[in-house]
Amino acid sequence: MERYSHGGQIYDAAGNVETRFKSGGTVGTIRNDSKNLSRYSHGGQIYDAAGNVENFIDFSANINPLGLSEKILRALTENLRGVVNYPDPNATELKRAISERYGVDEKNLVLLNGASEFFYLYLNATRPAKVLIPVPSFVEYERAARAAGCDVKFFVTDATDDFSIDIDALIDIAKNFDCVIIGRPNNPTGNLIDAEKILRLAQVTKVLVDESFIDFIDAESVRKFVSEKISVVQSLTKIFAIPGLRLGFAVVEENLARKLNLSKDVWNVNFLAQKAGAAALTDEDFFQRTRAWLSTEKEFFTEQLDRLYGVHFFPPTANFVLLKFDTITGAEKVLHTLRGEKILLRSCENFLGLNGSYLRTAIRSREENILLFNALEKFLDS
Repeated sequence: MERYSHGGQIYDAAGNVETRFKSGGTVGTIRNDSKNLSRYSHGGQIYDAAGNVENFIDFSANINPLGLSEKILRALTENLRGVVNYPDPNATELKRAISERYGVDEKNLVLLNGASEFFYLYLNATRPAKVLIPVPSFVEYERAARAAGCDVKFFVTDATDDFSIDIDALIDIAKNFDCVIIGRPNNPTGNLIDAEKILRLAQVTKVLVDESFIDFIDAESVRKFVSEKISVVQSLTKIFAIPGLRLGFAVVEENLARKLNLSKDVWNVNFLAQKAGAAALTDEDFFQRTRAWLSTEKEFFTEQLDRLYGVHFFPPTANFVLLKFDTITGAEKVLHTLRGEKILLRSCENFLGLNGSYLRTAIRSREENILLFNALEKFLDS
């Protein structure tokens, strides 16, 4: 590792800046549409043609509406001048905070510039020949697998069964694959597959589990089951409302962690992201307030959806809900009409297994949620 050291190493063993050194420097094969980048579009498109932020209420991105915690704001303002230094390449402070918060050993950690980085890093470093993805699911799973040259196939779940996964059928098919990528809770369907089913699946293939929304809910993580067959990635972007800063981590088997850490950019987590993450992870009150908000607001949200005519919804577990309208044209009109009122929803037409009649909405604050439902009721009544 010493061969890959750099200048600017101004951090002590605890990751603090040492000032005396500051002068140093159902399986179906889907056609290969990898060239069609529109298939991999995302929510959060709040920018105008000039790249300026427009004043939208953004239900298209699943970000914590509580916003930045005071601890994050303080960490950012107090450390802003520190961007003149390189980030700590070992991210000592952040690793310690993750280890203490989630009860994982630091030697199993891979720190990330957002959870999405892990899919590219993992697949490029391990190069599984055949990857199986239950769909509908986060589009970056497929994009990363194709970027790594994997043969990608899909296990298609059914809306009539609320997109739940038939684990026996999945296991039977997964025997012929090197890796399965699965969301838990899954985006955009909201399904939360049992940990026991992940363990069963891992008996026949490697499983990459995306738990990017697990902090929003009171559910058992599969982090404690990490092994040569199970790897877990988690976003900190969504829970801490820092999508513009980018932060995530993965928990993997120790030898794999060593390999992945050697495969990535040594400074992939920037200085401010390290400081903000380390501070936020100690904020137990913020986690509790977030879960209390979601518990209350999810109940309100589903009650309001029950009142709407012509809209079906799938039971949510996390901070987003998958909606189904009667027709593609109807869903497109909803998108267009609400956008005119500065409210953004997420079209699901680019999720494999869905079409344009499906929309996804985040759950936001009570005030914002009321504005959404007022706009929906007005449109549907008309």
